Amino acid sequence: MKILYLSTLDIMGGAARGAYRLHRGLLAKGVDSTMLCCRKFSDDPTVMGPRNIWETRYWDFRHWATKGLIRQQRSANPIIHSVNCLPTGMARRINSFDADIVQMHWIGSEMISIKEVADIERPIVWRLADQWAFSGAEHYALAGQAERYAEGYHTDNRPAGYSGLDLDRWTWDRKMKHWLDKPMTIITGSKWLAECAKRSMLFKDKRVEAVKSGIDTSIYKPLGRQQAREILNLPQDKKLVLFGALSATSDPRKGFHHLTPALQNVAVAFSGQVEALVLGASKPVKAPDFDMPVHYIPKLSDDVSLALVYSAADVLVAPSTMDNLPFSVMEAQACGTPCVAFAVGGLPDMIEHDTNGWLAAPFDTSDLADGVKRVLGDESLRNEWSTQGRDKAVREYAVEVQADTYINIYKEILEG
Repeated sequence: MKILYLSTLDIMGGAARGAYRLHRGLLAKGVDSTMLCCRKFSDDPTVMGPRNIWETRYWDFRHWATKGLIRQQRSANPIIHSVNCLPTGMARRINSFDADIVQMHWIGSEMISIKEVADIERPIVWRLADQWAFSGAEHYALAGQAERYAEGYHTDNRPAGYSGLDLDRWTWDRKMKHWLDKPMTIITGSKWLAECAKRSMLFKDKRVEAVKSGIDTSIYKPLGRQQAREILNLPQDKKLVLFGALSATSDPRKGFHHLTPALQNVAVAFSGQVEALVLGASKPVKAPDFDMPVHYIPKLSDDVSLALVYSAADVLVAPSTMDNLPFSVMEAQACGTPCVAFAVGGLPDMIEHDTNGWLAAPFDTSDLADGVKRVLGDESLRNEWSTQGRDKAVREYAVEVQADTYINIYKEILEG
């Protein structure tokens, strides 16, 4: 069985790391797997990047050129948009591989055009990291905008406040033209995203499965708070509340604006005893006032360093307003760090309320703070949630479990 993986990047960013982990997990199972990307950061010989400097420069050009096009649409949605409209030659390269199945992951930012996806000659399995595949140009629809991907993108259902080119409708029209009758198997990390895909006009008649992402639970494991804090030069005598996400302070979907009132609430209850730990961001020019000291740890990409940060914290807060299956929660649970989050998206698939963590009512910051205070104020409860979270990670998130599930899906497709 030969599998070819497509991902814009190989190890930078959560979606890319997820694709790369599955790729390595399949190799460990004896599957002939190759990964193809537009920008290669690893030194892995099983990952194929651009073949020459001209391919690199052409991807840079596509990425730059479409930014100007995206600016022609003025919208209230600040989350990343992709149009994937320029020819890339990627379909020819993909078809030159002797692959049994082509598995696509995050292909935004002009990795391959929408039309060229339809030109792929092998069966396609698409593992979705967000809503882009069945939406317009947006990677996530804001609250109240889901009707467009479910009903179709029309002039009369364009959200209020949008103006200029309706880039979302133009992108969705091209997807409908090229993908509606294209056989694909759709895989999502969470039940929530699977239901979104099933409701979409584009994918409602395709096979959709929810398969949790995988991590290496031999690396992401409890390393001991005292030892981790000593290595990271963090205080031993304070309770540490961790918030972690790439672009943590600038991506509104990650809910950083909900974190401030929640932590101010916690600070009152644990005066002088608690400090914040922000992973994935440098200290901003105008730092938010949490009423407690804050340690900022810039973006990390290696698993060992990330495991140390999770192990150093007493609790992870994930105040996302919309998310699929965030690796930060998955990795924290594997490291024995309890998690507190809003009950949105795929988070209920990961956090079992008051069993291995806390699910707050969206978007009740007092309830979010209550979860943090509950775990910080009861060490025996923290240990119980830690054990339950670790057990769930080993049972459901181990990359070996994920790889076996995908192998079975591949066999069904090839034998079907």
